[in-house]
Amino acid sequence: MRTDAHASRTARSAPSGLPSLTTQIFIGLLLGIAVGYLWPQFGVAVKPLADVFLRMIKMIIAPLLFSTLVVGIAGTGDMKAMGRIGLKAIVYFEVATTIALFLGLLLVNVFKPGAGLTLPIGADTSAAAAMVQNQQHAWDILLHMFPTSVVDAMARGDILQVVIFSLFFGIALAAIGAKGQPVLGSASCSRSASSSR
Repeated sequence: MRTDAHASRTARSAPSGLPSLTTQIFIGLLLGIAVGYLWPQFGVAVKPLADVFLRMIKMIIAPLLFSTLVVGIAGTGDMKAMGRIGLKAIVYFEVATTIALFLGLLLVNVFKPGAGLTLPIGADTSAAAAMVQNQQHAWDILLHMFPTSVVDAMARGDILQVVIFSLFFGIALAAIGAKGQPVLGSASCSRSASSSR
């Protein structure tokens, strides 16, 4: 069975005369820029196609994320190895976030967005007041991480809730061992179908 999957993967990765997927994406990007610049009316006319394409991408994110995380976590089988991988992921996330924070601070101090902007004195401040009243506290943020229903979280596109559910589901699947193999196989097939791998 393993050799069939390997042969199928090898056959798909064989050169088909087309450029790589990355090259195709960049070609599409350049063509989109050219069409928008040279024929802006045509670009506006095909906007519904762009909206459909973006909705299709959003549609596949939650199932792909769920199945990838479940297969990744349950597929390790070793809780210690999973803990090491999780620790490395957290460290990587913190380092990347810190770099992004400092880069953002640098750009704000260099370009000074909003400098010289004057707001009218009679400006409506009700939106700002509503934001202050709806401010979430630490407990609310923690509570929001856990979905009441994974289907609802996927439907709303709440990625954090999908990730939390996937973590618990993957850990539970790894803990039950061989009895969870059919579900793990199903998640693996779902991941393959979602990512065309």
